[in-house]
Amino acid sequence: MATISSTSSIDVNSIVSSLMSVEQRPLTLINTQKAAHQAKLSAYGTLKSALSTFQTSVSALASASKFNAQSATSATPTVFTATANGSATIGDYAITVNQLAKSQKIAMDGVANTTDVIGTGKLTIAFGTYAAEIVSPATPASFTANPDKAAFEVTIDPSNNTLAGVRDAINAANGGVTATIVNDGTANRLVLTSKETGEVNGLKITVEDDDGNSTDASGLSRLAYDPLTANGSGKNMSQLQAPLNALINIDGIDVVKSSNTVSDAVEGITINLLTTSNSQAVNLAVASDQAKIKESVTAFVDAYNKLNDTLRNLTKYDEGGTSSGKLLGDATARSITSQIKSVVTKVVDTGGTITSLTDIGVSFQRDGKLALDSTKLTNAITNNFDDIAALFSTSARSTDAQVTYLGSTSKTQSGTYPITVSQIGSDITNMVGTINGVAGNGLNQELIGAIGDASEGLRIKVTGGSLGARGDVTFVKGYAAQLDDILDSLLDEEGLLAARTDGITASVKRLEQQTEAFNLKMTVIEKRYRDQYTRLDTLLSSLQNTSSYLAQQIQSISNNS
Repeated sequence: MATISSTSSIDVNSIVSSLMSVEQRPLTLINTQKAAHQAKLSAYGTLKSALSTFQTSVSALASASKFNAQSATSATPTVFTATANGSATIGDYAITVNQLAKSQKIAMDGVANTTDVIGTGKLTIAFGTYAAEIVSPATPASFTANPDKAAFEVTIDPSNNTLAGVRDAINAANGGVTATIVNDGTANRLVLTSKETGEVNGLKITVEDDDGNSTDASGLSRLAYDPLTANGSGKNMSQLQAPLNALINIDGIDVVKSSNTVSDAVEGITINLLTTSNSQAVNLAVASDQAKIKESVTAFVDAYNKLNDTLRNLTKYDEGGTSSGKLLGDATARSITSQIKSVVTKVVDTGGTITSLTDIGVSFQRDGKLALDSTKLTNAITNNFDDIAALFSTSARSTDAQVTYLGSTSKTQSGTYPITVSQIGSDITNMVGTINGVAGNGLNQELIGAIGDASEGLRIKVTGGSLGARGDVTFVKGYAAQLDDILDSLLDEEGLLAARTDGITASVKRLEQQTEAFNLKMTVIEKRYRDQYTRLDTLLSSLQNTSSYLAQQIQSISNNS
């Protein structure tokens, strides 16, 4: 407040200050309300962060692969290693590696320098399988193109017609062949290697040589390599390494593959071949990976307990009132706590003997946290391995072997759904049928649950069989999957938390507007008070002067008398 000088006995500043203190009491209430709202906003921010962290954990556990964990152990890991995706049959497999898959390598005759000109024209490099001539029964040699790998062309002109230029042009085409230059001590040779192994990836190179002869051993045609022709007449490069398939034997069955990574020989197992086993069988043991499953269950317990700690701190009651949670008594916080706890305390119809967290040794403590009994979990993994994945993730089981579960969405509800088929789908026709008595959406051999139905988003595949009723598909959402859905809803931009924080933010904005209007009002009131008391001060000063004058006059009269 500005200082106003006065010749009277009135302290204008003190009076105005006292009056303004009274006038400003409503502002204190507004500031208190705003601070309370801001504290709640901060608390909701903490809660949202905790829920988001919890969702990250449960989303990872909503996949069956986290619980269908298997170990695949090679008795001789220098021969091969292996991994299992959870769907493999538990047991031992005898694997003999007789031959590794190899890429074909071919080389051009050498030249003195890498800058020597080779020629100009166009190279066409194709991939396929070469079959040698068979005498009896008489079968001519053949080259069958790989239908899954297109041929590619490389143009060689005066800008890249040297040995090094040809190498660089082939590599720049990125067409499935690598080119290198090898100096053998006397000359530089161009070596071409197929990027992929196996007989199906053998090389065939045809040349359009600008010198007019595309098969002789001069000019660009020196790079011609047609396995069906003779040396010097279109087969001008020499083979350093023939393309080979991997030859293995699994439990007495011969297996031929084009790659050393074999993922389609035994269901659920990928075998990485490293060397041959000298005709000796090597054992591959596939077992449940108990450590991985325990790790997943422990991660779920830890994630829940962290969220529980946050919720308890935000909603706790302190008798003294000094350390009570910012969301004590808050309906939204209570609702969130209730929704999450209602999931982890319910029974999940896995179709097996394990249907609750207590069945695997997870139980609630007095403080609301979860505790894990490792011994009980180990017993559950040993005796009921298949049930544990269904307890946490999404899963489905079908009563018809030719009806398989493919997937679902967050809108798919747990339940048992009857399946009927009116038309079996194929690559050119769509499946026609119903799920849960409602016409589904057909896509080739797939059928998808209709929008608005409890089965919405449920995807199944029917690979054959009769028309009509095809049994039931029982779809189950485990704990992690259900929690993931709830958290999606809570954290949605239009969800419960967003609505609550938006409301509080709006209240804070209104209070800030009230503060601004109130401060403007106080400026006007203070000015009015100052004007009033300044005028009073001036009046009193004038009266004092008049009083002094009259006193002097009276005194003068008295003295004259």
